[in-house]
Amino acid sequence: MKSYIFSLLALFCVVTQSFAQQGLITCRMVANSDRTVSINVESLAYGDYTVKISFQNLQGYRGMGIFGDMGIFVVQRGTRELVKLEPIKSAGSYSLGYTYTYFAGNYLNRAPSDTGFLYLLPGTQNNVVRISTVSSLESRLGKTSESAYIGTSFLYSSGDTICAARAGLVYECSDEAKEGETGKDVFRSNRNRILIQQKDGTIAQYMIRAPIKLLVDKGDNIIPGQPIAVFNKESELYEMALAVEYLDANKLSAIKDIAGEVPANRNPYRFLPTIFCIGEDGSSSALRVPNQTFKVAYPKELIGKELSKKEKKKLGLL
Repeated sequence: MKSYIFSLLALFCVVTQSFAQQGLITCRMVANSDRTVSINVESLAYGDYTVKISFQNLQGYRGMGIFGDMGIFVVQRGTRELVKLEPIKSAGSYSLGYTYTYFAGNYLNRAPSDTGFLYLLPGTQNNVVRISTVSSLESRLGKTSESAYIGTSFLYSSGDTICAARAGLVYECSDEAKEGETGKDVFRSNRNRILIQQKDGTIAQYMIRAPIKLLVDKGDNIIPGQPIAVFNKESELYEMALAVEYLDANKLSAIKDIAGEVPANRNPYRFLPTIFCIGEDGSSSALRVPNQTFKVAYPKELIGKELSKKEKKKLGLL
């Protein structure tokens, strides 16, 4: 007689990024009447998340999207069946145990083909922004890696508005930090922030070192140039660092998940350099020289590049 035993390992969810909130994604196993086993997922997130299922024990089952001891799936807000495991008739025994982790964004097998996409300067039209320097704690310690931070820092004035540099979906935002920071410091993840999932699968991080009032909320679809936050309180600095990254499928697959342990190398993201529009004629710059100032321009062609015909008509861009 064939044994039919479920050995379910203790599930754990490792939050790998500050914006991947604990409890945001939940996976549950369900034994079905037809002897199949479903792993269902519930997502409370507004944008796409990638769930990685790692099987510590998988005997007598097979499922679509499972390769070896792992499966990687993209999930949207809501509840659905992530994968159905079917029993192999010729198997002598049946058991499974798994863990899962989740990561913000839709995993990509390679960097977006249009890595030279032109971003707007993140300010109101005709306002002036100044370029500063930005660094991560890793770079301050003299360490370099393939996940090294690449970002651009902008200095504003009191009352200035931060605007979206590109279209996308707001899936995380916070204005909880009510006190400004002083002096030069590294950008950390617990600051005021707006995280936007862009249409090519990349993630834009707007990390802010001053008190702000949010002008957007989770789940909002935004267009280039749309106001997303305003500096509403006196502060020594009015600074925002913008960085763009994507979830790399190869790095994600290479992460080894062990129940009860958090591997030291758990960063499957890659940062991308950003190119900005610095004139109505569409001229551009990587903005690598600090202390330069630029007037914000909104060329119509750039504003409408990722918009539908209906959206363009509504904005008078046709």
